[in-house]
Amino acid sequence: MITLQEIQQAFAYLVSRPDYLLRSAVNATKLRFGVPMDAVTWLLGKLSKGKLPDDLSLAAVPPGVRFAATFNVMGTPLFVSAVVSIDTVQLSAESVRVTLHVRELAVKPPADSPMGSMLMMMDLSKPGDMLAFLPFRPTVILSAQGDEFVLDLLQLPKLKQNPVAKRIIAAVSEVLVIRELATEDDMLVIGLRAMPSGIVSALGHLRGA
Repeated sequence: MITLQEIQQAFAYLVSRPDYLLRSAVNATKLRFGVPMDAVTWLLGKLSKGKLPDDLSLAAVPPGVRFAATFNVMGTPLFVSAVVSIDTVQLSAESVRVTLHVRELAVKPPADSPMGSMLMMMDLSKPGDMLAFLPFRPTVILSAQGDEFVLDLLQLPKLKQNPVAKRIIAAVSEVLVIRELATEDDMLVIGLRAMPSGIVSALGHLRGA
């Protein structure tokens, strides 16, 4: 839940950044919307309800995002960092297909961990190929090769099992195309293209038709 103090802090941020307000107004006329990376990190923390790593950091590396965090893997803390850039996002009634690239992957286990020797034998420049070492591939990953991954976010359990969310996604796919999802300066930019002709179909999805 967003508190009054957080609203006041957001307002103070906007007042201190008149350049952001002006750029946002210009971009809005082109259906481009920018969100400061600090706000993205804060929002993820709110949505995850404290389930994200405490040391998670996000930084814009245009056109991608560098993330870094420590994850617990089979009882071993691993510090992971990488630059993720998104090529395409395709919405439909059946899928949310995302094509992305993972570059500059670095994994640092504790100095005394046996995982260090195993990681030294892996080509971290091709993280997609590393999936061959896993006993199973997560259903959300449709394909992975080299540094390219193709995901279907609709396979995430919380979306796959939520009929309301699936209807909303289907409705949005009828009226909007995500033509851009990248970083620019210190912001995450989302560019959209409207398809007014799909409004009737979108309403049909929302009604559960």
